[in-house]
Amino acid sequence: MTRREFLRDSAFGLGAIVTSRLIPLPLSAKPAKPFKMAVITDLHHGLAPDALSRLQAFTDAVKKRHDLDLVMQMGDFNYSLPDSAPAIKLFADLPQPKIHVLGNHDMDKCDKDFALKSWGAKSRYGAYEFEHFKFVVLDLNHFKKEGKLYSYSNGNYFTDNATHNWADPEQLDWLATELRKGSKPVILISHQPLGFAEPNQPMPPEQVEVLDIVEKASKENPKGAVAVSMFGHLHVDRLEHSHGIPCYCQNSASYFWGGGMYAYSKPLFTFIEITTGGHLVVHGASGEFLKAPPKETDAVIGRSASVIDRRI
Repeated sequence: MTRREFLRDSAFGLGAIVTSRLIPLPLSAKPAKPFKMAVITDLHHGLAPDALSRLQAFTDAVKKRHDLDLVMQMGDFNYSLPDSAPAIKLFADLPQPKIHVLGNHDMDKCDKDFALKSWGAKSRYGAYEFEHFKFVVLDLNHFKKEGKLYSYSNGNYFTDNATHNWADPEQLDWLATELRKGSKPVILISHQPLGFAEPNQPMPPEQVEVLDIVEKASKENPKGAVAVSMFGHLHVDRLEHSHGIPCYCQNSASYFWGGGMYAYSKPLFTFIEITTGGHLVVHGASGEFLKAPPKETDAVIGRSASVIDRRI
């Protein structure tokens, strides 16, 4: 039912302790062979001063692996300015198929079309089939203010009296249709959380409208149901369950935000495997804070300088 593994893996090249997390997935059929991917999120190139070296550690580790089916960055990658070019090239030069996800800070200095073009990505949301799975990527980078929905662009979401992390109606209609098509289990990818409510609080409405579509589609098309929701954004290492699926937040590659940047001693990224037994196995790294975060952040769920082992 559960297992705990502590391994040292020279692929990281950093003396990092690699751990694994075994997460059962609600799959209608088990995959014929393992599906393996490398994932990084919340690098924050242009903001985190050592982001390029952290990305270099990730790409070096990926290049040592010859069994990966996919490489993915889940948002807050860079500003798409001229000095972003080295980071973009490092990621683009990886030989594996790649998925880009838009994060809110990717639109601090530009609009979505510019960011996507700089990365060589085709669409802000979409469905991509790999082996026995369908990856459905969402764009939750919209805010509501005075009853109107706005797309993130050039830092416009830094505004008062607004709610954030919404999908647009066009995308919601597309999602409802997409989840009813095909028989491959869906890996739902976004930058912002889907399936996280804070203690003693209801699920945020911007998440509810997406999760309601997920739940309804799973009843109408159980073979193509969402098997897991994966995201970043919160800079924590956290797993919850909602609407019958595991909801997994991968930690930032660079730092925890506690009113300022509290950098990790190691670049954090993961190698993830979906096993033939129907589990999601997350291999991460154990690090430390270079400077301790403020005491008032002690209660933040999943605050960690690692991607750590967890009993499921």
